[in-house]
Amino acid sequence: MKADQLLNQILPILYTVKENEEKLQKILDFLLEEIYEEPDETIVIPEKYAELVKQTAESIDCGHVCYINPDTLAMEDIPQAVLDERLVYNFSSDDDSDDLNLEHDNWERCIRVDLPKSSVSFGIMEAFVQEVNDKDLQKKLVYALSNKKPFAHFKILIDNSDYRKKWFAFKQQKLEEYVWQVIESELKE
Repeated sequence: MKADQLLNQILPILYTVKENEEKLQKILDFLLEEIYEEPDETIVIPEKYAELVKQTAESIDCGHVCYINPDTLAMEDIPQAVLDERLVYNFSSDDDSDDLNLEHDNWERCIRVDLPKSSVSFGIMEAFVQEVNDKDLQKKLVYALSNKKPFAHFKILIDNSDYRKKWFAFKQQKLEEYVWQVIESELKE
């Protein structure tokens, strides 16, 4: 029998017990114990790219935009502020000269890794909160993330806690995963 046919037989059964909390709990327990498997979301970075990904993640964490040559695995990082100033200068000047002499401008192929969007960074903080075993700190972090200036308040709480080193290691890992996803998607094109 096909999956959609099986699902069409299962759903009516679930519908008949939708108001029975005890039976729903038994179904849930069975599914979790016998059927459900946690998806493996582990991102494996090939050894060839490991050091490049690590360095790129560190650079974007410092506010740099990184350019990667996929052929040589060379990386050039430039502070976002410099790129912003360069853009403003080029729009406001008739002078086409560029005194930055950027290497990536001469590369045949180039992958640009930008700073993650604030929503991605926020998601990293949310994920870390789930890793915190100290319930008091966890509550404070949840509160910080749900109010004004969540990045600043999260940082203050983490910097004054025993979780500071764990946070930096967690964030580095998540940034490396982000960088690898960018590189991998560009390599597939």
